[in-house]
Formats: sequence, structure tokens, C-alpha cells
Amino acid sequence: MRGRKNFVTLLTTVGYPTWYLIILLFVFAAPAIIEGKIIYVDDDANGLNDGTSWQNAYNYLQDALTDANSSDKPVEIRVAQGIYRPDETSAEPNGASNREATFQLINGVTIKGGYAGFGEPDPNARDVELYETILSGDLDGNDFDVIDPCDLQNEPTRGENSYNVFHHPWGSNLDATAILDGFTITGGNANDNSQPHDYGGGMHNYYSSPTLVNCTFIRNSATKWGGGMYNGHSSPILTNCTFSRNSANYDGGGMDNYYSSPTLTNCTFNGNSAYYFGGGMDNRHDSSPDVKNCKFIGNLAFDGGGICNWESSPNLKRCRFNGNSANGYGGGMYNGFSSLTMTNCILIANSANYGGGMYICYHSSPTLTNCTIADNNAPNGPAVVCNSFQQQYPSTVKIVNCIIWNTYPWLLNNDGSTINITYSDVQGGWLGEGNINEDPNFTDPNNSDYHLKSQAGRWDPNSASWVKDDVTSPCIDAGDPASPIGYEPFPNGGVIDMGAYGGTVEASKSYFGEPVCETIVAGDINGDCIVNFKDFAFMALHWLEEY
Repeated sequence: MRGRKNFVTLLTTVGYPTWYLIILLFVFAAPAIIEGKIIYVDDDANGLNDGTSWQNAYNYLQDALTDANSSDKPVEIRVAQGIYRPDETSAEPNGASNREATFQLINGVTIKGGYAGFGEPDPNARDVELYETILSGDLDGNDFDVIDPCDLQNEPTRGENSYNVFHHPWGSNLDATAILDGFTITGGNANDNSQPHDYGGGMHNYYSSPTLVNCTFIRNSATKWGGGMYNGHSSPILTNCTFSRNSANYDGGGMDNYYSSPTLTNCTFNGNSAYYFGGGMDNRHDSSPDVKNCKFIGNLAFDGGGICNWESSPNLKRCRFNGNSANGYGGGMYNGFSSLTMTNCILIANSANYGGGMYICYHSSPTLTNCTIADNNAPNGPAVVCNSFQQQYPSTVKIVNCIIWNTYPWLLNNDGSTINITYSDVQGGWLGEGNINEDPNFTDPNNSDYHLKSQAGRWDPNSASWVKDDVTSPCIDAGDPASPIGYEPFPNGGVIDMGAYGGTVEASKSYFGEPVCETIVAGDINGDCIVNFKDFAFMALHWLEEY
């Protein structure tokens, strides 16, 4: 304390006010901030098994959750590589064979998997792929894998599996401080015919909104909704998560959202299936998920192979729909009574009987901005369909700065819907301001690369570099002049590109009929190395715009 007194005396001498000195004294005298309790879990630990270190780690996650629940928050649970089942505890080391056994997250508790654990040179080393940490509903440890996720529920070895690997019922009220980070969730089999054991095989959230990071939901199933995850009146936050080979007999093979608005960033839905709606994701009854940088690949359903939206308003940015399929309508996406917003999205190589890329019906109001819809397949009808079956339910569709190609005839409108397309490249042509009908010169559609060719340079995702082509796409600098150019690289011509990469850092560069000028000229807005009225016009047009 003598040092602190001398410091205060010095400050008083140089004229600092008394109130300032009181604050400083409080800061210096305050105790160190407590980081919170850390609990260790490792199924190989052979010490005291009280969770205090890697050597003394709990062998069972349920014991650590019991400890965390009664401890002051915050708490962090670190879990080493291995397989952990919800019916195993120190009291029941061989499991209780109880299908209702489940894990539950806790507010103020972060559970982190992927640690090397006891016996490794650095037990605190963390790599969620190298040190896979599995939370499994396979209580007997005998699950036989299936080729088709639709067969998960009826596979005999899964008859004893937990209904829900995670179950957060009414009253859990989880918020964003309940965190699960770095786990594989598998083997949930919600195959009963009564709630809650008929939906949310991997995770069931009801009025609960936890945070999930770096988690993989694989081979979970449900009789009704949400094979991988069910969200009812919930808004969880998911980042870098994967839903693979999950299934539901009704809706939402990967995820089902009911009055829910989850936030998903950098997530992947791959190979999930639903018998009815939403192979990858099903959104219904006023669900408004915010989905960014996500991929929907190879999912299957009767309607909405990638996503099904019913009375919902999802917002999708920079998402990719590739190779999804529907036995009925909407291979990539199905929309009914929904107000979808899509920006910088790609729908390619999807298939369905009707609406291989997208199916729009029943008073839906989708808005597509800077999207690419190409190479979708619909043997019994066009690749994009507006069809409400009854003319009293027409839709209103707005499409701007988009490319719709290799699907001609691409659209059927037999219900009087309003389709407003502007500044887009539409194969076969479409009346509307700024529309063109020219080959967009995609880079390599056979390998799913839909960047636009440019003699000035286009982004090559394989080499992670800029490559110059011998032709330039007519879609470059052909979007709506009033649209923000966003993060398009220099030279960008001052006008946004059409297609999914317009306005992004991967937008193809502008070519002005001669080799690109490498000199940066003050006042040159469009990158043609000439300062003239065009530069002033572009600056005035985009003045104070927000991206």
C-alpha cells in the first residue's frame, strides 16, 4: 500500500482532481478479476476424478455438468478426446440404458471439446478434428452405419439410443452464455410417437437459445421434426457448425425451426433428408433465421431439398445451394407464404420435378439481389417456378443484379404473380430495365466455379490468386448503377457486377479494352487511369452509401 500512497501523492502534486484520484485508488486497490472455475473431463484419467486437473479429471461429462450446475458462474468445462454418453456417470459407469438420458447445457457454462487430455505431451493442446470429442446417444455402442440417412430410425442397432443427445425443455431458458464448442453430436434417435421424444434427435431446444461453435451433428434422426436439431421458440447462435446425414420423417432433416430465428454463420448442411419438407433446413410459422456464408449440399426432401420456407422470412447472404434435390417441388428451395431475402447467393445443379432451383407459391415475396441461378434441372417443368395452384394467391418476386442461365425456359408463371427483374442476365431475355441476354462467361461450371471471366483479373479459389482470362464477361459493371459497389476490388468500374460475386471482394475486375493500368491515379474512381467526369459521376452516385 506504501507504493500506492506515494503514487497518489505524486498525482496530487501535479494537480489531478480529487475525484480522479479516488477512481485511480479504487482501480489499484481492486482485487484481481476471477476468471472462473475450470472443470476437466477425460475418460482416460486415473487420478482422484474430481475434475480439478487433467490427471484428476472426471471420467464422465454428466458428473462435470452436475459440478458446474452447483458452482458459481462462469464455469468452463474442458473435455478430452473420446466418446461420452448421457447415461454414464460415476454412479453408473456402464450406463443406465435409459433412453431418456440426455445432456443439458447450462447458462454461464462453456463446454469445450477437442483437447488432447491426460497422457498426452501437452494435455491442453486443442484441435477439434485431431482430438475428436464425441457426444453419443448410442448407449450400447453398437450402432451400425447406414448408407441412406432415411434408414437411421429403423436400423435395429439404434433401437436403444437416447431420444435426444441434448434436450432443453420448457423452463431451461438457455441464453447465449450456454456454450457448446468443438463436439460431434451423433446417435440421437427421437423415434417415439410422443413429445419430446419424436423430434430433435441431436439437440432439442424449446424456449432456449444457446451458442454452438465448431460442432458437427451427424447421423441423428427424428420421427417428426429436426433430425439434427429442433428449435421451438428459440434463437440459438451457430458458427462453423456442420449438419451431415441427419434425417426426419416429417420436416427438417438437418434443422427444423418453429417460431424460431437462429443465427447461422459459416455452417454446412450436407446429405440430410426429410420425407416431407426441408431436407437441409425447414423454417415454418414465423421463423426468420439469419443465414450467412452457409452451404447446402446434396440434401433431399419431397419439397425443398435444401431449404423449405413456410410462413417464414429467412435472410440469406453469401450462401450456396449445390446438388440438392426434391421429389416434388423446389430442389434448392421451396417458398410458401414466405418473404425470403437472398443476397450474393448461388443456386446451382439442384433438381426437382418442378422448380429445380426454386419453387415460389402462395403469396410469397422473395427478393433476390446479386444471385446466380444456373444449371438447375427440372424434367417436368422449368427450373424456377411461380405457381400457387390457385390464382387468389399470387406472389411478388423482385430480382436485381442476378444471372439466370442454362435453365431456359427458366420460369413458369401461371398464377398471375408479379415478377420484376432488372439489371440481370436472363437466358432467353426478360423485359426490364438493364436486362441482358448474353453468355455470362462463367469460369468453370463443370467444377462449380461461377466467377466471371475477366481480362483484367478474376478470383481463382483453387490457387487463391487473381487470374487473367482471354475474354471478359458482359455481366461485369452491368448491375444497377444505384447499387453500392461494396467491396469490389480495384479497378471496379464504379458499377456493381451482376451475379453472386458482385459487390464482394471476389468480384471480377473491370477491363477497359487495354491492359490494366497498374498506376494509382489520384481521383481515378473507376480504375481506368483517367480522371474525368465519369469518376465524378461515380463518386456522386455512391456518396455516403452504406454496404
